[in-house]
Amino acid sequence: MSANSAPALVWFRLDLRLRDNPALLAAAAAHPIIPVYIFSPQEEDAAAPGGASRWWLHHSLASLDESLRAKGGRLIIRQGNALAVLEELLAQTKACGVYWNRRYEPAIVRRDEAIKETLKSRGLVAESSNSALLFEPWDIRTNAGTPYTVFTPFWRSCLAHTPPRAPTPAPKALHLDSMWP
Repeated sequence: MSANSAPALVWFRLDLRLRDNPALLAAAAAHPIIPVYIFSPQEEDAAAPGGASRWWLHHSLASLDESLRAKGGRLIIRQGNALAVLEELLAQTKACGVYWNRRYEPAIVRRDEAIKETLKSRGLVAESSNSALLFEPWDIRTNAGTPYTVFTPFWRSCLAHTPPRAPTPAPKALHLDSMWP
């Protein structure tokens, strides 16, 4: 990473951790980072989060923020339309793009594809990573190119595939950007 490189947003979603976080590692390898969480359940095509989910989220965000503060940073938390919030943060911080870990729910896939297309069309970095699955859904397919519907052939295909990456430790140090919105 060059000392003069522009910062990048790291968009935390369900992966509220520093360890084994490919998007964080990719961003931190190339840029000073600005950690962000956006609360936007209305975009996720699901029922509003219940009390237990909100309790878990509150404590997980507090723990992530504490981990970031121990490294000299903090977590930016926003609520609203994800693209609009990202665009606002990109403008405020002069960041060069956004890194995030993929989710696979249909509504979220559609939203993320639209965000990625919009950011890239503006010349910004828009990079997503796999952080939750051993294999991407499109990597393990039948010979006909369709998803498996029977476990045993699926499992055999997994065993024949290149082994998944090993979990990674948290970065020893993070270059956190000083431009906070």
